[in-house]
Amino acid sequence: MAWIISLFLTACEGLTGGNRPVAIEFVGAPESVAVAERRFVPVRVLDGAGDSIPGARIALTSLNPDTLAVDSAAQSVVGIRPGPARIVAASGSLVSHPFRIVVTPP
Repeated sequence: MAWIISLFLTACEGLTGGNRPVAIEFVGAPESVAVAERRFVPVRVLDGAGDSIPGARIALTSLNPDTLAVDSAAQSVVGIRPGPARIVAASGSLVSHPFRIVVTPP
């Protein structure tokens, strides 16, 4: 009986907290950036309880690198040329939904 309870608790781990990432969200990220402008992109990695995971590694990727560049080390974006662009954030194997940023003329 004890092994059944242990197995149940192990299976539920990460559903109610812990530091297992289950979601990534952009928090107050810029909706636009001008050409040659650098903007910080706030991102949170959340656990199963919806709490932020402090120190979670985050990598940003531009889906339109000819329009919008990313600097993952600085967690920022830089406008390259005017137009719509999308970025995603990843923490380990977890990837966010794309976030749209419009690059405007300088």
